[in-house]
Amino acid sequence: MDLDRLKATVFERVTRPIEPKDAGLIAERLGLLPGHRVFEAGVGSGFLTASLARIVYPEGEVVGVEIDGDRLERARRNLRRLGRVYEESVKLRRGDAREFLENEEDEFDALVLDLPQPEEVLRVGLDRLGPGGKVAVFCPFYEQVRRVWEALEDRCSWLEAVELIEREVRVEPRGTRPGRTRGHTGFLVFGRA
Repeated sequence: MDLDRLKATVFERVTRPIEPKDAGLIAERLGLLPGHRVFEAGVGSGFLTASLARIVYPEGEVVGVEIDGDRLERARRNLRRLGRVYEESVKLRRGDAREFLENEEDEFDALVLDLPQPEEVLRVGLDRLGPGGKVAVFCPFYEQVRRVWEALEDRCSWLEAVELIEREVRVEPRGTRPGRTRGHTGFLVFGRA
């Protein structure tokens, strides 16, 4: 099932969502492969969780933490609708991401954060990354990009901040021209520990 159809037909979404264009770049920049272990904070509807789980399945897992109980239940419902792959490769927990990471003993290959004040979670989370582990942080505001960058710059060997703008190209008998533009959803900050 492609991500656009998945988003439109299956997922209950109420927050400002990460779009398929964002999910694809996150997975690519993190270099995810089957067997990787991913920590996600701020699960929301579970859309990004599902996108990541499809990649790390069958040996890997996505461990998602969401502080809001209603959002967590919505994500669980959404993932159940998708079937076995998602039930087997996703573990969802309710709680504070910092507290979860402070008590976690195993390492992760990647951290994915979409929550207010991600820099607070990074202080703990970077210590839970394995060698060469990577980070992706979704930031809705420029100011948040700056705070995340500052939290990462002394601990990462590579950093990148991007904004994705997607524009459809309409091919018609009369000619080819720009179509609908999917503008700003947020900024993405990436780093390698």
